[in-house]
Amino acid sequence: MKVLSIPQTRAADQHSITYEPISSINLMERAAQALLLSCRQLLNKEDELLIFCGKGNNGGDGLALARLLFNESFKVKVYYLSEKGSEDFNTNWQRLVEEIPKIEIEADLQLPKGSRNLVIIDALFGSGLNRVLEPPYLNLIKSLNQASALKIAIDMPSGLMGDEIRPYKENQVFKADYSLTFQYPKYAQLHPLSSHYCGQLKVLAIGLDKDFISQAESSHYFHPASDLSSFLKVRKKHSYKGTYGHLWGLCGNANTMGAALISAESALRCGLGLLTMAVPPSAFSAFNARLPEAMLRDREGPLPSDWSAYKALLIGPGLGQEADLLPLIEKVLEETDQPIVLDADALNLLAENQSWYKHLKSRAILSPHPGELKRLLGVTELGSDQLDLVRELAKKEQINILLKGVISVLVVPDGDFHFYDLGCSALAKGGSGDLLAGAIASFLAQGYPVFEAVSLALLVQGSAAKIASDSLGHAHAVLSQDILKAFGKAFRQMEV
Repeated sequence: MKVLSIPQTRAADQHSITYEPISSINLMERAAQALLLSCRQLLNKEDELLIFCGKGNNGGDGLALARLLFNESFKVKVYYLSEKGSEDFNTNWQRLVEEIPKIEIEADLQLPKGSRNLVIIDALFGSGLNRVLEPPYLNLIKSLNQASALKIAIDMPSGLMGDEIRPYKENQVFKADYSLTFQYPKYAQLHPLSSHYCGQLKVLAIGLDKDFISQAESSHYFHPASDLSSFLKVRKKHSYKGTYGHLWGLCGNANTMGAALISAESALRCGLGLLTMAVPPSAFSAFNARLPEAMLRDREGPLPSDWSAYKALLIGPGLGQEADLLPLIEKVLEETDQPIVLDADALNLLAENQSWYKHLKSRAILSPHPGELKRLLGVTELGSDQLDLVRELAKKEQINILLKGVISVLVVPDGDFHFYDLGCSALAKGGSGDLLAGAIASFLAQGYPVFEAVSLALLVQGSAAKIASDSLGHAHAVLSQDILKAFGKAFRQMEV
């Protein structure tokens, strides 16, 4: 799914209006119907719905939704900035029945008190905003943000600009629990600096012309879960362990062997046929007790004389940063040309030994968390230009870089961005990154190309985390081992 700029979005709207053909007011009605379907899933008839409408087309969407919700017996109030606005706003204003309360927004806005089921729906400014909000709107956004209510944004949280990425001050942006955006996400809804304003992102199809979108130029792509499960290959009945690849891993240290174990088990549970882990001899007992399926090699001993048996490599989880590792890692990088995942300590060592890049090229996937990314980029803070800097690095060194997060971003050597909204709060614990690195390496070893390996690993991890959270009753209680145990159910979901 392409992510288009705001000017491209306007052009897509106009193209659909002209060539479908459909009037702009009927396209707005189609969008409102899509909003209604989502609201049915999110809301109850007992809820008190306050819909805040600006005077542009985003406000028109809010007015149309208010009418549709009222017709289905939801309790609706409309708060408005003006009774006059865009042409389609005015049409929908005239369509509101008298029974819907309409309250003009004033400087001393007073929200209902004592309601246990308050819902605020933001239809103030939408994705067309091209400047930072200033008074008096800051007080309005502050009041909405401070309200004890479920908060839903239509298309884009007010205050957030669709294409421009910048740090925002407190209460310059509406903080949504859900953002219901049309046709495809907007760039600011996916960027690490601003995506948190959007809460849970839901993309609503409104029938914009598919041919126009397919021909539009974009280097940004969004991949919903439904588009990824088809990558998973059917496991053949007549196959054996050699069919599903052999992974070689350099992971673990005396005090961090848990990371190596997590990544190793993740690799095996993702369908890997054979696993060899190069670890300190002191870890052999722990590995044999926890994961007897793994073959072990003393990492201080000789390296394989023939690397052709291995289909992918994994370096980093729990590895440590001792000086004696430097010649070992460099030798591995020099001698091999298999796909490779570098994670955790391997990334910190890479940041200090940038001559290693010449050995990596497009076979490599780097999977940094924010701290590791800062070291790779040589910056002290990650700002609005962080994705631009990552793209420069990916293109310069011809490598793949995966930025892990609730919304993860894969930046490929040609500079394209691939966004995935597959994470959840259950993953906000130590071990999640090790689990993901093992999963990616496993799919690489099984012969999947880089994009499919990353996509499947993110999908399996995210799905298993949600399954584990539901099984245990709450995300607070989920550990990496719980996620690993849920991999089987995650794969079953992908096959449905």
